[in-house]
Amino acid sequence: MSSDPGLQGSATVSRASQPVTTPLTGAAIFMILTVPAGEDNCAAVRDLCSDLAGLLRSVGFRDLEAGLTCVMGFSSAMWDRIGGPDRPAGLHPFREIHAGGRHAPATPGDLLFHIRASRMDLCFELATQITTRLGDCVTPTDEVHGFRNFDDRDLIGFVDGTENPTGDQAAEATIIGPEDPQFAGGSYVIVQKYLHDVDQWNSIPVEEQERIIGRGKLDNVELDDDVKPSYAHNALTSITDGDGNEVKIVRDNMPFGHASRGEFGTYFIGYARSPATIELMLTNMFVGQPPGNYDRLLDVSTAVTGGLFFVPSQPLLESLADEDAGEDAAADPDAGRGALPSAADGSAGSLDIGSLRGAPQQR
Repeated sequence: MSSDPGLQGSATVSRASQPVTTPLTGAAIFMILTVPAGEDNCAAVRDLCSDLAGLLRSVGFRDLEAGLTCVMGFSSAMWDRIGGPDRPAGLHPFREIHAGGRHAPATPGDLLFHIRASRMDLCFELATQITTRLGDCVTPTDEVHGFRNFDDRDLIGFVDGTENPTGDQAAEATIIGPEDPQFAGGSYVIVQKYLHDVDQWNSIPVEEQERIIGRGKLDNVELDDDVKPSYAHNALTSITDGDGNEVKIVRDNMPFGHASRGEFGTYFIGYARSPATIELMLTNMFVGQPPGNYDRLLDVSTAVTGGLFFVPSQPLLESLADEDAGEDAAADPDAGRGALPSAADGSAGSLDIGSLRGAPQQR
C-alpha cells in the first residue's frame, strides 16, 4: 500500500465501490435507459438497486472465470428523484459543447448499465434480466454491444487505453474519497458514442494519422515531443494539476459497428474521481487548447451521444431501495443542488481540479 494518505483512503473505500476499475474484458454492453415520470417507475428502479447484486451472481455463476461485472450509474435528474436531497458534489447534466463545426451533444438517459465479461452471452443475459426486471417502467434509449478488437485496437487501427492506471493508482483516479465523504466510494462516468468515417481516415497517410493520435500506429510508442503536434489527441487529453502531476482517468473504450450499414465506431467511457477532469479533456478536444487548436480526430469522428452519471458505492446503491430516500427530493426537487461546479472552480476537493492545466483561455 502506498504511503500517500489520499491513496490509502481511495484504496480503502474502493473495496465498497462498484467495479469501476475492472480490467479490460473481451465484451461489453453499454445500456442507457430513461425512466418516465411516476413513483411506480422509481419504485421499480429502487427494487433493482437492491437486487442487482443477486442477478449478477445468478448469471455470473454460469462461468465464474468469465469475470462478469456490472456498474450502475444515475444521471443528475434521476439521482434527484430517488437519491434524496443531497447530491454528489460533481453531479450535474452533461455539458454540451459547440465549437466551430464540432459538437459534443448531450443526449437523454437516466440510468447507465456498463456490463463487462470475457463472453458476450453472459453480458447479454444480464442485460436481459435487468430489462425484464424493470419492464415497462423504463424506456430504452441506447444500447451498444462492444467487442475487443485485434491487439486492443480501435476501428481506426490504433491501440486504445494505453495510459490507463492500474491497481491502487486506478482507485486513486476514480474513487471519491474524503473530498466528498457522504459519497465516498462512488465515482463519476462520462460516456460518448463516436462514429468514424473510416474511408476518409484511411485516405490520410499513416504518418499524419500518427501525428493526429500522437502515437506510432504499429508499435504504439508515443511520439517524441519535438515531433508530436500540439493538436495530437494524446496531447490535448493529457491533464495536469497545479504541481505538474498528470491527473489520470480510467477508460474502457470499446469498438462497435454494423458492417452491413458501414457503421464503425468507438464507445468512449471514462471513469474519474471528478468529472471536471474528463470535461476539461473534452473542452480541449472540441474547443482546442488554445481555442482553435482542436483535436483533428474530430474531422473524421463524430460524437452522437453524451451523458454524465454518478456511480454510487455498493452499500449506497443497495440502500436506495428504501422508498424514504427520495421523499425529500420529491417534495423539493431543488433541495441540496446548490451551484453546479465547473471545470474552472475549486470544488473538487483534494484533487485540486481548479488548478488543472490545459484549460482554454476562453470559451
